[in-house]
Amino acid sequence: MSDWTAAQLLSVVTDREKRLLRRTAQGKTDYAIAREIGGTEKQIAGQRLALIRKLGIQSDAQLLAAADELAAWPAKKVAKTATRPRSRPSRR
Repeated sequence: MSDWTAAQLLSVVTDREKRLLRRTAQGKTDYAIAREIGGTEKQIAGQRLALIRKLGIQSDAQLLAAADELAAWPAKKVAKTATRPRSRPSRR
């Protein structure tokens, strides 16, 4: 990647680019990514190429490293619910 620090890169990578980066690193096709985040296959291909150029990525290893560093999957929020004892089903 370029000589930028992670903090600098985070400031220039948009949320959509992060979604695109994560899915590209997973090996998803442009068609699959387009269906998941919106747009056409052609748009995704162009955006992916622009992002790779923007980050100075030159290999698959750098792509995976960038995805880990810049676009980690957001943590899932777990809703807190009151737990109740489960009732046993009646036997008849």
